[in-house]
Amino acid sequence: MSTDEQAASPSEAELLDALQGSVAGADPLETTLQTDDQVIARVTDGIYRQPGSALRELISNAYDADATRVVIKTDRPRFDRIYVEDDGSGMSTEMLVRLLYHIGGSAKRTEEGQDLGIGSSTDPNESPGGRKLIGKIGIGLFSVAQLTHSFQVITKRRGDSHRTVASVAMRQYSETAQRDDRGRKVYEAGRAKIWRESASDVGAQGTTIVLDAIRVQTKETLQSRGLWEALRGRAEAIAQGSEKTYTRSPDYHIGTVDFADTDVFHSEGTQRLPWSSTDEPRVAFEKLVGSVWNAVESGTPNPRLESLFDYYLTMVWQLSVWAPVGYVGVHPFEVTAESGIRVFDLDRDAAEVALTGDDRVCDVLAVDPPAIDLPFSVTIDDLELQRPVRIEGLPTTNSAVTTPLLFIGSAKYEFPGVPRELSGGPLSFDAYILWAPKIAPTDHQGVIVRVHNATGVFPYDRTFLKFPVAEQPRMTHLTCEIFVREGFDDSLNIDRESFNFANPHVVVLTRWLHRSLRRVIGVEKRVAAAERSGRRSRGAAQTQNQATTVVQEVWHERRDDDGTEPTPVVLVDRISDDPSGGAGGYVLRREQVLEEFIGANARGRRELAESEIASIVQVLEAYDLLDRLSSAEVESLARALRGVIRVFHT
Repeated sequence: MSTDEQAASPSEAELLDALQGSVAGADPLETTLQTDDQVIARVTDGIYRQPGSALRELISNAYDADATRVVIKTDRPRFDRIYVEDDGSGMSTEMLVRLLYHIGGSAKRTEEGQDLGIGSSTDPNESPGGRKLIGKIGIGLFSVAQLTHSFQVITKRRGDSHRTVASVAMRQYSETAQRDDRGRKVYEAGRAKIWRESASDVGAQGTTIVLDAIRVQTKETLQSRGLWEALRGRAEAIAQGSEKTYTRSPDYHIGTVDFADTDVFHSEGTQRLPWSSTDEPRVAFEKLVGSVWNAVESGTPNPRLESLFDYYLTMVWQLSVWAPVGYVGVHPFEVTAESGIRVFDLDRDAAEVALTGDDRVCDVLAVDPPAIDLPFSVTIDDLELQRPVRIEGLPTTNSAVTTPLLFIGSAKYEFPGVPRELSGGPLSFDAYILWAPKIAPTDHQGVIVRVHNATGVFPYDRTFLKFPVAEQPRMTHLTCEIFVREGFDDSLNIDRESFNFANPHVVVLTRWLHRSLRRVIGVEKRVAAAERSGRRSRGAAQTQNQATTVVQEVWHERRDDDGTEPTPVVLVDRISDDPSGGAGGYVLRREQVLEEFIGANARGRRELAESEIASIVQVLEAYDLLDRLSSAEVESLARALRGVIRVFHT
């Protein structure tokens, strides 16, 4: 930025005075965006990892403004424009001007924020409506710089006869950072035009963000362009008889920009969604979640988001995990005896808790379900987000432990004798750890930490904050949420998508989690042993042939007796013929893995071959070699391995 440009830009006070003295219809005033710290300017280069992270920040801003709803609209699958609208308290002209002049210098959680109406008059860490503030450092709005070259802010406070509008053109740090005559870096974050307009709806309030110059790279990411191009290449290779890639179309997607490519989708039309256009947004989202469990029941034992959905639907899922919204099913703390889930109290050495009648876990153990009835909703196009966590009504499996085990615990740390600037102050949280025969999608295996009922970290941390015990097979059956009630804010890095593991709050929370996991594992082992003993005593175990015995031994050795049994494998003429009744497991097509059997004893030889294939697949699964393979790839692998075996036995 030149000296002349600096001189031409009014100061914050000058701009505010000019705006407050202007009349509706007057020419817009222009200024230069400024930052409190040059390092913060790097937000425009994308400190956030994905486009969804920027949308998350806008949802966060709306939540902190006491909004009851956020509506995001896109023109999918093109993504030329994105609207984000909320009914929060809006921003005064003074607040918006301050924001333009102090990127990275948020007034939240300060006395100034209280004066501006951002924080509660009694607690600067809360919104005027009493919500624990999510935002902190003041870069949320400008995180959209990684999505768009320009955007517009339209905001209004209740009782104001005018709305304030700002048109912002952003620049990335890498595009504009230059050196002045003294060799110092000079950076201009962008330019903004701001004006006031008359508003007839004096009683209305809220903020609308219009992203109207989406970056090419962002568009291609949201469109899953790389995926569709790979699929086009696969289609061409198949046509030429030289297909060498395992790229496959996701089960559900929003289509592509080139509507002529319907052959790529292997279905009619340009999109494939698990809901219909007539479904209400809440129902549509429930069907999206249901599609994951349907995949489990129809022969995909370990569904992953990246194989089920395109980028857009995966992003929606990630936002639903993050957002401070209610659960698609019952909140884990509201489980009752009717659910059939066994409950254990981690605060009493994992003692089992007897639920009776309508007793809820939260009532019996005195834990608070965080904001489950909060009046806050987020809708993206035709989906109303809900937290996609299901712990009731899960599909049956052949696991030794067929009932989910729910462990509940709480902790509070005061750090006595340690100065607040070193300890970060008190830390308190509630948590649950769920052991289940099946965790779906597999992205939910691990732990997630929620600060003020929201989180920036996804997917779940599958290491459980670097749990040091080698229990990997067992850990795939565990999912955990930790709800921080006080503290932990300073543990989040600037992108709020990772932790500072040296922070005292992270240290003690990690220690609590690892201690609790050891208790959970101990209980699960005892329950599994009791279940297997009971089966043997009742004569429920069936005589198995030598191959089945080998599979059982390998499975239990590799899985460290984690309470599960080998994954079922069935062969069918058509996938719709699945005889397991949707109990999960591998469903393989005979024509893809077996040669044709003719002549005498054809049926017996075919059944023997099917048992052989099933044993091969189960051994591979015991070694976790099939998780990342599609059903077609499993079929191809089983056929190849059986073919090799037959060569040496004929």
